Amino acid sequence: MILFAFILVFYVLTLVGNTAIIFLSVIDSRLHTPMYFFLGNLSFLDLCFTTSIVPQLLWNLWGPDKSITYHGCVAQLYIYMVLGSTECVLLAVMSYDRYVAVCRPLRYTVVMHPRLCLQLVSVAWCCGFLNSFVMCPQTMQLSRCGHQRVDHFLCEMPALIAMSCEDTMLVEACAFVLGVVLLLVPLSLILLSYGMIAAAVLRIKSTAGRRKAFNTCSSHLIVVSLFYGTIIYMYLQPANSYSQDQGKFLTLFYTIVTPSVNPLIYTLRNKDVKGAGRDDKHNAFEFETEPTPASLDGKCVRSRLMENNESSWDFILLGFSDRPRLEMVLFVVNMVFYFLAVTGNSTIIFLSLVDLRLHTPMYFFLGNLSLLDLCYTTSSIPQLQVNLWGPQKTISFVGCVIQLFAFLSVGGIECILLSVMAYDRFVAVCKPLHYLTIMHPQLCLRLAAFAWLSGIANSILMSPLTMSLGRCGHRRINHFVCEMPAIIRISCVDTSRVEGLAFFLAIPIVLVPLTMILVSYGYIAAAVLRIKSAAGRRKAFNTCSSHMVVVSLFYSTIIYMYMQPGNVASQDQGKFLTLFYCLVTPTLNPFIYSLRNKDMKAALLKVLGKDRSLLDTGGH
Repeated sequence: MILFAFILVFYVLTLVGNTAIIFLSVIDSRLHTPMYFFLGNLSFLDLCFTTSIVPQLLWNLWGPDKSITYHGCVAQLYIYMVLGSTECVLLAVMSYDRYVAVCRPLRYTVVMHPRLCLQLVSVAWCCGFLNSFVMCPQTMQLSRCGHQRVDHFLCEMPALIAMSCEDTMLVEACAFVLGVVLLLVPLSLILLSYGMIAAAVLRIKSTAGRRKAFNTCSSHLIVVSLFYGTIIYMYLQPANSYSQDQGKFLTLFYTIVTPSVNPLIYTLRNKDVKGAGRDDKHNAFEFETEPTPASLDGKCVRSRLMENNESSWDFILLGFSDRPRLEMVLFVVNMVFYFLAVTGNSTIIFLSLVDLRLHTPMYFFLGNLSLLDLCYTTSSIPQLQVNLWGPQKTISFVGCVIQLFAFLSVGGIECILLSVMAYDRFVAVCKPLHYLTIMHPQLCLRLAAFAWLSGIANSILMSPLTMSLGRCGHRRINHFVCEMPAIIRISCVDTSRVEGLAFFLAIPIVLVPLTMILVSYGYIAAAVLRIKSAAGRRKAFNTCSSHMVVVSLFYSTIIYMYMQPGNVASQDQGKFLTLFYCLVTPTLNPFIYSLRNKDMKAALLKVLGKDRSLLDTGGH
């Protein structure tokens, strides 16, 4: 339980810190340099690495079930080896970048050009994939003679080799050879680079110059020391029982603590990351090396430079400012609906956790849906209320990024989650005798995790691309929320690539789940028609009616909102539809699910009854 709380905290820090670095390095044009390009790749590595291990570890720590499927074990081993090897090579590439910055400062922009940076990162990733392609099959093909107990908290290669019952000399020899290439060679290059950097720093006469050169390399040097220090100590210790337990904690440090510490190391000593870049020379260099579309004229160029430097980080959300009388009415209506949304969805989450009768797949997914609605309304409505209350209509750049990220994440998650809930209803109606066998807790957790990861991945991909579009100083967003179409409209560059990617991602995230929902309800309708008794048909209908209403509200709003023509009238109409989607729908969902649901109403009455009994006891 102690480890569960400890790991959960560090995992949240890892997600927040590394995601922030990726966002800043993509969105802020002043951070479009080799150093931050490599740092963004390192943060992405850490995100993938921890996410492949920590959720399974938390699940095993929480309850008595310590199992992992064979495919899950293969996936962990594959990702562990890919990312570990990639990080070794990437740290060597970053040390070379620091060597050029300190020892060849006048030729830095010529040597570290974008194409070379992309090639170096590609080599790092290819080395990681190649190592994993070679070693994973060899490791998993070793005979285990029925042994299933892995003495570790993840499927790591030494732990899997240790449980083999055949000669493992060939596999270990191959691992040793690849270890020399992927561990010792990069480490040697790092030491060589820092040897030359130290010699160059010692030749600098001024104290300020030496301090500046040291600050250029100190963050990377600390990360390299943490990474290689842990790896060398972990794999050079004797293989006894004590060292195996010690190795688990060292692996825990390497997989949990180090990825969460890396963003802090790079930001605490880095003014560019903390201030999102304020060096005018850096800005000039970045703009000159960035490809400029032919459509930008000189005025737009100057506007964009001003945008990078000063108050244009803040956006103006026009919202309903052209209708001041309506704003006060909307303020009151929004306040009432927001209170109902928070109360209703919090109640569903609370009841689905405390009442054992609601520990079923249906209420597990419903709890996830309520959590989604809470996150979505809270990310947009408080800011809207502030803008409606007074003349101030601004939102900070960071606030706009958070709103866009939440909007894209929650929308993608909800599309997939509704299809998962449709599948759950299909099994409940069409396969009632096998329901508990098919919809077991582990499958439900995986389906929910897949929905969340898909939505977050969609947002991680689309949010930076949308926010990095050139705006030529335009700050007025004709909406009350930082929505992707509204932000794209104020761009002054070609947005066809971003729109094309958004359309491509809409197929697996919107259309495929909708198709699965329609197919599921097609089977459900056929099964209901085969039921002879009216009571049976009514029961089957009640099982699905709430979800059908929610799906209809969600998809009808989305389809109507994004298929309307892009004129002024439709934009105003789109604001009200978005308001309906982000406020009214999350408010209605708890009522839709609870008014026709005896289990939910019984759970609520039970909780209220317990409260009354406690009051009575206190009174006596």
